[in-house]
Amino acid sequence: MPIPALDTFRTHLGEPGWDDVVVGHDFGFLEPSEVRAWIQALDLAAVPLETDPRPFEAALWAACAQATGRAPRPGSLRWAQAQDRWRLALLREALATEATVPGLARHVERLYEQVGCPEDMLSMFRPSQPWSGLPARLDMAAVLRFLDRSGFRIEPIS
Repeated sequence: MPIPALDTFRTHLGEPGWDDVVVGHDFGFLEPSEVRAWIQALDLAAVPLETDPRPFEAALWAACAQATGRAPRPGSLRWAQAQDRWRLALLREALATEATVPGLARHVERLYEQVGCPEDMLSMFRPSQPWSGLPARLDMAAVLRFLDRSGFRIEPIS
Protein backbone atom coordinates (compact mmCIF):
# COMPACT_ATOMS: atom_id res chain seq x y z
CA MET A 1 0.00 0.00 0.00
CA PRO A 2 1.49 3.39 -0.99
CA ILE A 3 2.38 5.86 1.75
CA PRO A 4 0.19 8.99 1.73
CA ALA A 5 2.00 11.95 0.17
CA LEU A 6 2.02 14.02 3.33
CA ASP A 7 3.69 11.19 5.25
CA THR A 8 6.21 10.78 2.42
CA PHE A 9 7.02 14.49 2.61
CA ARG A 10 7.41 14.34 6.40
CA THR A 11 9.59 11.22 6.25
CA HIS A 12 12.08 12.73 3.84
CA LEU A 13 11.94 16.49 4.46
CA GLY A 14 10.19 17.10 7.78
CA GLU A 15 6.98 18.98 8.43
CA PRO A 16 5.68 20.79 5.34
CA GLY A 17 4.97 24.49 5.36
CA TRP A 18 2.07 26.36 3.85
CA ASP A 19 3.75 26.62 0.44
CA ASP A 20 4.32 22.87 0.38
CA VAL A 21 0.69 22.16 1.25
CA VAL A 22 -0.67 24.60 -1.35
CA VAL A 23 1.60 23.20 -4.08
CA GLY A 24 0.99 19.61 -2.96
CA HIS A 25 -2.74 20.13 -3.25
CA ASP A 26 -2.39 21.84 -6.64
CA PHE A 27 -0.40 18.91 -8.04
CA GLY A 28 -2.93 16.42 -6.73
CA PHE A 29 -0.77 14.89 -4.01
CA LEU A 30 -2.98 16.13 -1.16
CA GLU A 31 -6.74 15.74 -0.98
CA PRO A 32 -8.79 18.43 0.78
CA SER A 33 -9.31 16.05 3.73
CA GLU A 34 -5.51 15.71 4.16
CA VAL A 35 -5.07 19.48 3.98
CA ARG A 36 -7.79 20.02 6.57
CA ALA A 37 -6.20 17.39 8.85
CA TRP A 38 -2.82 19.16 8.51
CA ILE A 39 -4.39 22.50 9.38
CA GLN A 40 -6.26 21.06 12.36
CA ALA A 41 -3.20 19.16 13.64
CA LEU A 42 -1.23 22.39 13.67
CA ASP A 43 -4.18 24.26 15.23
CA LEU A 44 -4.15 26.80 12.42
CA ALA A 45 -6.94 28.94 10.98
CA ALA A 46 -9.76 26.76 9.65
CA VAL A 47 -10.17 26.21 5.94
CA PRO A 48 -13.84 25.81 4.99
CA LEU A 49 -15.02 22.25 4.44
CA GLU A 50 -16.21 22.93 0.89
CA THR A 51 -16.72 19.94 -1.37
CA ASP A 52 -16.40 21.89 -4.62
CA PRO A 53 -12.65 22.17 -5.32
CA ARG A 54 -12.76 25.80 -6.48
CA PRO A 55 -13.98 27.31 -3.18
CA PHE A 56 -11.67 24.97 -1.25
CA GLU A 57 -8.64 26.03 -3.29
CA ALA A 58 -9.53 29.71 -2.92
CA ALA A 59 -9.93 29.24 0.84
CA LEU A 60 -6.63 27.36 1.04
CA TRP A 61 -4.77 30.11 -0.82
CA ALA A 62 -6.44 32.76 1.36
CA ALA A 63 -5.49 30.86 4.54
CA CYS A 64 -1.90 30.57 3.29
CA ALA A 65 -1.79 34.30 2.55
CA GLN A 66 -3.22 35.04 5.99
CA ALA A 67 -0.66 32.80 7.70
CA THR A 68 2.43 33.78 5.68
CA GLY A 69 1.63 37.18 4.20
CA ARG A 70 1.06 35.84 0.68
CA ALA A 71 0.34 32.63 -1.18
CA PRO A 72 2.75 31.08 -3.65
CA ARG A 73 1.68 31.42 -7.26
CA PRO A 74 2.69 29.27 -10.23
CA GLY A 75 5.88 30.69 -11.68
CA SER A 76 6.96 32.38 -8.45
CA LEU A 77 10.14 31.48 -6.58
CA ARG A 78 8.17 30.18 -3.57
CA TRP A 79 6.11 27.95 -5.88
CA ALA A 80 9.22 26.60 -7.61
CA GLN A 81 10.92 25.90 -4.29
CA ALA A 82 7.90 23.99 -2.96
CA GLN A 83 7.66 22.12 -6.27
CA ASP A 84 11.33 21.14 -5.90
CA ARG A 85 10.73 19.93 -2.34
CA TRP A 86 7.91 17.67 -3.58
CA ARG A 87 10.15 16.32 -6.36
CA LEU A 88 12.88 15.60 -3.85
CA ALA A 89 10.58 13.91 -1.30
CA LEU A 90 8.95 11.73 -3.95
CA LEU A 91 12.26 10.79 -5.55
CA ARG A 92 13.70 9.91 -2.15
CA GLU A 93 10.64 7.75 -1.43
CA ALA A 94 10.96 5.97 -4.77
CA LEU A 95 14.63 5.24 -4.09
CA ALA A 96 13.85 4.02 -0.59
CA THR A 97 11.08 1.66 -1.72
CA GLU A 98 12.00 0.54 -5.23
CA ALA A 99 14.44 -2.34 -5.66
CA THR A 100 14.98 -2.30 -9.44
CA VAL A 101 16.10 0.27 -11.98
CA PRO A 102 13.08 -0.39 -14.28
CA GLY A 103 10.75 0.09 -11.30
CA LEU A 104 12.50 3.28 -10.32
CA ALA A 105 12.26 4.46 -13.93
CA ARG A 106 8.46 4.08 -13.73
CA HIS A 107 8.41 6.19 -10.54
CA VAL A 108 10.55 8.89 -12.12
CA GLU A 109 8.36 8.92 -15.23
CA ARG A 110 5.27 9.48 -13.06
CA LEU A 111 7.13 12.20 -11.18
CA TYR A 112 8.02 13.97 -14.45
CA GLU A 113 4.41 13.71 -15.63
CA GLN A 114 2.83 14.88 -12.39
CA VAL A 115 5.20 17.59 -11.16
CA GLY A 116 7.17 18.50 -14.24
CA CYS A 117 10.87 18.29 -14.80
CA PRO A 118 13.36 21.07 -14.12
CA GLU A 119 16.54 21.27 -16.15
CA ASP A 120 18.66 19.66 -13.45
CA MET A 121 16.51 16.50 -13.65
CA LEU A 122 16.39 16.20 -17.45
CA SER A 123 19.40 13.93 -17.73
CA MET A 124 17.99 11.38 -15.28
CA PHE A 125 15.37 9.82 -17.45
CA ARG A 126 14.48 9.12 -21.06
CA PRO A 127 10.85 8.09 -21.57
CA SER A 128 9.93 4.95 -23.43
CA GLN A 129 9.53 5.24 -27.17
CA PRO A 130 6.42 3.19 -28.05
CA TRP A 131 7.18 3.34 -31.78
CA SER A 132 10.65 1.85 -31.24
CA GLY A 133 9.80 -0.65 -28.53
CA LEU A 134 12.54 0.79 -26.30
CA PRO A 135 11.75 0.85 -22.58
CA ALA A 136 12.20 3.91 -20.43
CA ARG A 137 15.81 4.44 -19.39
CA LEU A 138 17.03 5.77 -16.09
CA ASP A 139 20.53 7.12 -15.56
CA MET A 140 21.26 6.15 -11.95
CA ALA A 141 24.47 8.21 -11.92
CA ALA A 142 22.44 11.33 -12.79
CA VAL A 143 19.86 10.46 -10.10
CA LEU A 144 22.61 10.08 -7.51
CA ARG A 145 24.27 13.36 -8.60
CA PHE A 146 20.92 15.17 -8.24
CA LEU A 147 20.34 13.72 -4.78
CA ASP A 148 23.92 14.36 -3.72
CA ARG A 149 23.47 18.06 -4.55
CA SER A 150 20.40 18.07 -2.32
CA GLY A 151 22.22 16.36 0.54
CA PHE A 152 20.72 12.90 0.15
CA ARG A 153 22.92 9.89 -0.46
CA ILE A 154 21.78 6.37 -1.27
CA GLU A 155 23.50 3.27 -2.50
CA PRO A 156 22.87 2.49 -6.18
CA ILE A 157 20.30 -0.20 -6.94
CA SER A 158 20.85 -2.89 -9.53
